[in-house]
Amino acid sequence: MIFLDSSYIKGLILKRDPYENFSNNIRPYLKNETKVINITVLVEVLNALKKNNYRGSIEEVILELCNLDIVDWLTTDDYLSAIEKFKFFNGSVNFADCTILVSMEKYGISKIVTTDSDFGNIRGIRRISGFS
Repeated sequence: MIFLDSSYIKGLILKRDPYENFSNNIRPYLKNETKVINITVLVEVLNALKKNNYRGSIEEVILELCNLDIVDWLTTDDYLSAIEKFKFFNGSVNFADCTILVSMEKYGISKIVTTDSDFGNIRGIRRISGFS
């Protein structure tokens, strides 16, 4: 089971994204993995599409993401847990990433595909990236 961060997904969708090569190169290695995202990733990807004037079908992107193996929609308790993590890390891990950590804990996930170096500093997390 592996968590897909928004940086990886944006690299697959957006042409000329700084991580396009990384995302396309790593994609075949994830073929047999159970893929997980949460609502935070969905929001970040959709915001990036708007910001980058994406010309493709937003509906197709949403459908593709919502049809991944697991989409964690997060509960009120999940957000409260993310707030506690944010306080624990004293702001060194941003709140969006704290929601991802909550989802990863919930599903027992220790691997994340991301270009975000913050995840490399968290004990028990294996960051799959072009920089590890």
